[in-house]
Amino acid sequence: MKRNPNFKLQTSNIVLTLISGILLSLVFPKFNLWPLAWVALVPFFMALKNAKTWQSSALAGFLFGTVFFGIHLFWVISLFRFGGWWIVTGWVGLIIFQALFLAVFALSYYYLISNFKSLPAGRQGLISNFQFLIFPLLWTFIEWLRLQGPFGISAGAVGYSQAAFLPLIQIASFSSVYGVSFLVVLMNAAVAEVIADQKKWRILLGVLLLFLIAISYGVSVISHSSLVISHFPKLALIQPNIDQKDKMDYAQVFPVYEIQAKLTRQAAAENPDVIIWPETAVFAYLLRDPILWPRFQALINETKTCLVVGTPYHDSLRNKIYNSIVSFSNSGEILARFDKEHLVPFGEYLPFKPLLFPLLKGTGYFDQNYDPARFSEPFFVRDLKVAPAICFESTFPALIASRVGPDTAFILTLTNDAWFGASAAPYFHLNNGVFRAIENRKYFVQVGNTGISAVIDPYGRILKRSQLNKREIVIF
Repeated sequence: MKRNPNFKLQTSNIVLTLISGILLSLVFPKFNLWPLAWVALVPFFMALKNAKTWQSSALAGFLFGTVFFGIHLFWVISLFRFGGWWIVTGWVGLIIFQALFLAVFALSYYYLISNFKSLPAGRQGLISNFQFLIFPLLWTFIEWLRLQGPFGISAGAVGYSQAAFLPLIQIASFSSVYGVSFLVVLMNAAVAEVIADQKKWRILLGVLLLFLIAISYGVSVISHSSLVISHFPKLALIQPNIDQKDKMDYAQVFPVYEIQAKLTRQAAAENPDVIIWPETAVFAYLLRDPILWPRFQALINETKTCLVVGTPYHDSLRNKIYNSIVSFSNSGEILARFDKEHLVPFGEYLPFKPLLFPLLKGTGYFDQNYDPARFSEPFFVRDLKVAPAICFESTFPALIASRVGPDTAFILTLTNDAWFGASAAPYFHLNNGVFRAIENRKYFVQVGNTGISAVIDPYGRILKRSQLNKREIVIF
């Protein structure tokens, strides 16, 4: 029986796609083999170049996405102890949803190349040396698209893999993280182009030159940067390291509060200008609690220090519940309040609640939702204007940029990554902070319940950071 001549090619495409999916997953935390990012996509791009039909191209994209996101998003499984097998279901659903974007990427590439091949020979020759740009342009657009809407996530954006490559990622100051993604994917596309046709070696040479220019720019910027921070307030970041199960236990509200109060007293001995607690520091409406609120006011009077605290906030006039940050003066006066704008679906609210709540009510996590707010009023810490964010809001470049102005002293993110234990999620979260600092050329301060708490300078250098899952006071 005669073998189908296309069978071997199809099999090789599957192998190439699988290899690429695995390689790309290794460039992110916790593997952190970030140099691999510059070639990890080459096998996948070769598979797309070999695809003979739109169906095989789309399937290659979906298979690549399934493998890559299956590994990269495995940190979602760390939520299993909270949601049981529903978490596995959510993980699989998230993988499929994200893989569909890469199927669209592959399908779009196929149709663009098909249309190119249908052009007259003269026009084909004119632009043949530039068709490899389709890969980075499409990829960057898909990364941007994946971040849009209420279900948008930045996980898997290639640029974040280069967070440790500080000279290169300085281009994010004018191109954002997407510019870094574009350059990384451009290199992969150039390598794939030369493998397919060695006569096009000049393409790779040109991309290598662009790569060296980007690094030279970054080296120059960093070498001329200054670490003078005389006008920066002295901060004490409180990382209480409270297990998430304890945080959500009403019986533990007062012990959890006392842990943070004790750390605050210890931090006050260092004479900081500001002491900062993490997101939802206690599982109670701090400003309304008849027992905690007087204790908290007494703590401020005792320490004589400005405090910034993450707390749930109930707006009785609107009957809405917000995930908030409240800034207090050293006399206990409320200076400002920020209510979270971009909520975590299935974490802070349940999408399609009439449909899904009957299925998920047994988990006990969706009886009440947080309400989304809109950032409108300036947020002050002492007399400094600050760009606030809560949790995964720091993963949205445009959202943070919209809150930063010329007079912004620093970006402040309060978070609670205790949900994810020792998984890759807290490390990926910190990498986002590196980019937000560079993109806005502002100091970035992150305070987490279990970590990672850190201070990052406007050039992405981590000046101070805590260890994950350790009770600490970070003084900066």
